[in-house]
Amino acid sequence: MSLRALALVLGLAGGAVARADTPPPPPPTAQQLEQRLTTVERQLQLAEESLRQVETKYSQQPEPDEAQARVRRYSDAEIQYLLGDWTAASVHFYDLVSDPEFRGHPRYADALYFLADALYQQKNDVGARLYLRELLSLPTPSLRHRDALTRYLAISGRLNLYDDVDAYVEQARTLFGGQLPADIQYVYAKRLFRRTDLAPSERIAHTRAAFAPLAQAHGGPYQLQARYHMAVLSMQAGELPIAILQLQQLLTPVEGAAETTAPKTKNKPQVRATADTDTERIRELALMSLGRLLYEAGRFDEALDWYGRVPQESESFPESLYEIAWTQVRKGNHQEAKNAVDILLLVSPESKLAPEAKLLRGHLLQKLKRYEEAIASYDELIGTFRPERDKVDVLLRANRDPVAYFERLLARTDTVPDVRTVLPPLALKYASTEREVSSAMKTVSDIDSGRKGTLEARELAARILTALDTRKLQTFPELQEGFTLSDSVETASIQVEASLVELEGLSLESSLTADERARLAPLRREREALAVRFASMPATQQDLEERLRRMQARVDAVDREAFRLGAEVQGLHAIAAAVRKWVDDTRLLRQTPPEEEQEFLVQLQAEVQTLTDLQGELDRTRGRLADERNGAAAALAGEQAIRGRFAQALRAEHAVLEEVERRQAPSGLMTRAHAVRQRGEALRGRVAQAQGALRGRVEQKATRIRAKVLAEQQLLERYEAEVAAVAGNAKQLVGRIAYDSVRRVRRQFYDLVLKADVGVVDVAFTEKQDKTTSIQKVSAQKAEALRALDADFRDVLSSEESR
Repeated sequence: MSLRALALVLGLAGGAVARADTPPPPPPTAQQLEQRLTTVERQLQLAEESLRQVETKYSQQPEPDEAQARVRRYSDAEIQYLLGDWTAASVHFYDLVSDPEFRGHPRYADALYFLADALYQQKNDVGARLYLRELLSLPTPSLRHRDALTRYLAISGRLNLYDDVDAYVEQARTLFGGQLPADIQYVYAKRLFRRTDLAPSERIAHTRAAFAPLAQAHGGPYQLQARYHMAVLSMQAGELPIAILQLQQLLTPVEGAAETTAPKTKNKPQVRATADTDTERIRELALMSLGRLLYEAGRFDEALDWYGRVPQESESFPESLYEIAWTQVRKGNHQEAKNAVDILLLVSPESKLAPEAKLLRGHLLQKLKRYEEAIASYDELIGTFRPERDKVDVLLRANRDPVAYFERLLARTDTVPDVRTVLPPLALKYASTEREVSSAMKTVSDIDSGRKGTLEARELAARILTALDTRKLQTFPELQEGFTLSDSVETASIQVEASLVELEGLSLESSLTADERARLAPLRREREALAVRFASMPATQQDLEERLRRMQARVDAVDREAFRLGAEVQGLHAIAAAVRKWVDDTRLLRQTPPEEEQEFLVQLQAEVQTLTDLQGELDRTRGRLADERNGAAAALAGEQAIRGRFAQALRAEHAVLEEVERRQAPSGLMTRAHAVRQRGEALRGRVAQAQGALRGRVEQKATRIRAKVLAEQQLLERYEAEVAAVAGNAKQLVGRIAYDSVRRVRRQFYDLVLKADVGVVDVAFTEKQDKTTSIQKVSAQKAEALRALDADFRDVLSSEESR
């Protein structure tokens, strides 16, 4: 034997001798065992109290029926509405009104009205009008009918949708006893004002009769608007002096009058008013109209006075400066006109009037004989708009098909290229402010939003169904909380059983036979091994909260990393967009072959698609992380198996001890232990009942939600079909609108450059003409001087000749 082996044997033998020499601990006294049992009873009592909380709050809580659930949902929605959370209120009320069972509820009409108003507060006038019309179509008028009718007509007037206004106005006459409220009367008058099926004289007469009571209502909410429309009607009738007088009367009373505005209240939701109460804008329009009428009448000083009253913060201020300049031109005050133009270009250099103002400035500089400055002004205009005109020309020649052109012009803003990289910025500014193309852009944006909304809704529905099928209990956090708490109660009851088995073993240790000790030894080793894993399981509410915190912290760390990666992907998207913009902006300056540029763009688009796929994967990953975070409170997989094996080991050990106990005389300690064990077994039975009740509720809720989600999926399919149909029908029309609009912008650029070119020629010709006139004047003066000299020296010359 080697020395190392011998040393090992001696060491082991020495250790064994040392352990054999160590005396075993003394057995606990009866008093100590009683104290341990008292502690176990207190642990069991705490577990029973926790279970009562589970039964009271979760498993035995009466489940409200569908009618009660709808009442509670209505109450929650109404609270959100009163708090001014319009988004949450609209979601809750939509869920209610889309439930067929709720249609017969007494508060169905109120829900429709609140839903419409919540949408209206979010500036979704179309949606609000839709639900108001549904409310007005109910067979039995509700208490909300008058308010709904008033709001419906007001929204129709705001949207300029008057198709069914006449029928609802007649209905309002009946409801209000023949006298229409001011807001309905105003909508009705605007309807008449916009009618095109009547003769002009008949339309003007009917509209004046409709606006007259509103204009005469002193302090009424629509008095100013009605008086302005009365003046416009006079202009349309050709009664310009009367229109001037009406506008002067409209503006004169408010001069120097103090504005009264309601004080803003903190912590109160901002409510959007129904009435068209932008009185300041109406006054600005009246000022501009009055100035134009006085200009046409040749009353230039008065026109300048009214133009000068337009506030600087008004959107009409640049326009007023431009018209002031032309008024000064008509008066022959070219310097004052130039001053007005200079102010316009200073305060609003990006205005659509700026190019025309620059043309006018060049003309005025020419009139002031400042020819170099005039040419510089024209050259600046040419240098700005000629390259943009040429770019638009190239773009139009390359895109003869209006649909294909529109697809590029209004490309989706979340891909490359976007709208800014397709059209030159200056041309885009003028095209997007065209009413037709702005409407076309909004139409495409709405179609895209609808398509994206359906895709997101489909993904959300799929996630909900997957969660209901796979996660079940975790889908309902409240029930999951109760189930997790019941798990901790079960764990606590098994810990009580473990304490009882250990206490019984200590009490009966002296009565064990050798055979019984041999049978208990492996059972105790198995129980002690399982106890290590069992001890890590939460047994109290504090343990559950601590485990939840640790697990959520791990998920949050991964989510932060996913967010960082998402930011990097967005940065790469921005780089790709910048590269595409550089390619488009420098196309006319580079000598790159078209096929090489096309190959590069294809590669760029492939990289962008890769980034889009990565972003989608990151979004899905973060969605899964959110699900895992929400389900972190659920029991970990395998916990139930650990509890079962540990409980089985305890039962096996207790069975051996029970045989020993039968040979002993009954004792008070063991009697108490048996009572505690019976309470623990009853507690575990109640836990099983509570968990069974919770699982049943989960199945009921899942069944109801699954049915609703499937119904919503059917609605989504119909909605997708409708969106596809609308997109197909609108595509050609919208493309033609955008194409024609950009052609008009090109014509506008062409006219600006042409006028500037003509201006340069005109300045050069005028300067030449001035120099020619000056030369001719000098020549005439020279001839006159020569004639004077000839006359003065004629006598002297005559005398010299006579000699």
